[in-house]
Amino acid sequence: MIDAGFGPPYWATGEIPEANGFPRYPQDEMARRHRFLDDLMTAEGLDAIVVGGATGPLETSVQYFTNWPPQVPSYLVVIPGEAPILLVRLWNHFPDAQRIAVVEDVRYGGDTPDGQAQAVADLLAARSATRVGLIGSIPHGDVDVLRTHMAATSFFDLTRHYQGFRQAKSEAEMVFTRVASRMNDAAIAALAAELRPGMYEYEAAKVIEDVYLGQRGVNLIHFSLSTPMDDPQVCVPHQYHPSRRIEAGDVFVTEISTTFWGYAGQILRTFTIASPPTPRFARLHDVALDTYHNIVRVLRPGATVGEVLDAAEGISAAGFDIWDDLVHGFGGAYLPPIVRTRASRGATHPDSFEYPEGTLLVVQPNVIDGRAGVQVGNSLQLVNGGAVSTQHYPTELIHCE
Repeated sequence: MIDAGFGPPYWATGEIPEANGFPRYPQDEMARRHRFLDDLMTAEGLDAIVVGGATGPLETSVQYFTNWPPQVPSYLVVIPGEAPILLVRLWNHFPDAQRIAVVEDVRYGGDTPDGQAQAVADLLAARSATRVGLIGSIPHGDVDVLRTHMAATSFFDLTRHYQGFRQAKSEAEMVFTRVASRMNDAAIAALAAELRPGMYEYEAAKVIEDVYLGQRGVNLIHFSLSTPMDDPQVCVPHQYHPSRRIEAGDVFVTEISTTFWGYAGQILRTFTIASPPTPRFARLHDVALDTYHNIVRVLRPGATVGEVLDAAEGISAAGFDIWDDLVHGFGGAYLPPIVRTRASRGATHPDSFEYPEGTLLVVQPNVIDGRAGVQVGNSLQLVNGGAVSTQHYPTELIHCE
């Protein structure tokens, strides 16, 4: 069951609006997002913004501005003073785009990528657009078509502006994120009940996905590792599950993000299989959990990267290191700042960088000692003078018989 003790499924609560049988971002939320585009065009002196891409693990740009999650690259063209235009590729995808999108002007984009890129170029040329901003994941071939057919037009990458806007989440966005996070909790509860010696590691995927596939949840990631605690060979979770059999005396570590309609939380937990933790792994997990709590204690709107780095110094003091990133922004992309430890490449931003209110981030200490490693963490939002986890499953080491 999806609730697994952590709350009801979304459809039982009425917290997610729907239209035509599909979840829908609220009207005022969509207005906020489109004001951002309007303000950005004014500030940067742009004649248009083109949002492109297909909804994927860390790309939701078109969905973010239209509510429709394209499965192949499609485009939203935004022009000052006009209604936005959504161009959809693949004829059989066009009807659902019309049903799902909140954009009124939905058009078929063309039978080929070049044809669709040409349609975008035609729209821009008809408005004499000479300064065009780009957001999303746009194939090189499409950009080549735009440049070829609009030789007098300058194109500007708006990634930095877009990522900055997406860093702080609105309450409407957090409603979707919390639904996805309940699915993460349920996935960990299912693993705690079902992991056992003799399972192939790749069978964990079915355990995880079974808890949310019937609730419109889809996999973003479910990374894992399993390795003997007395002879560890892997310190950071695999992106693809290997064919190794889980054995008594193993440690199992997982990182799970379930997506609900373009939004995801993240949960990271460590399990021991049919055996208590060895002293080495118990110590690693103690340091990881202490580091997690130390970082969470300093997090708040206005907290700095330097404070996060200071709170992580216990890892190096204990003689350990990290492999995975320690803290990163989240929600719609793997967002900066990316923070590690001072002894392990530091951070992408200066110590003085301040996290804005509403930031969604992941704290995930992957503490390692050679080829031994554990991980624990959650996605959290910075609000009300602190950090609030979007997951609720306990952070302690989990023991499976």
